[in-house]
Amino acid sequence: MGEQTPEQSSNQVPRLVVTWLVVTVPLAYGLFQTIRSVIPLFAG
Repeated sequence: MGEQTPEQSSNQVPRLVVTWLVVTVPLAYGLFQTIRSVIPLFAG
């Protein structure tokens, strides 16, 4: 694991953003669907 040049470091930013989007978008969708389906149980 050597030193990274500024070009390599700036190249990782878009990859990091895409990776987080791939993880958080389905997670947020799943949470939204779960909350939406649970609300009627508690709304009475």
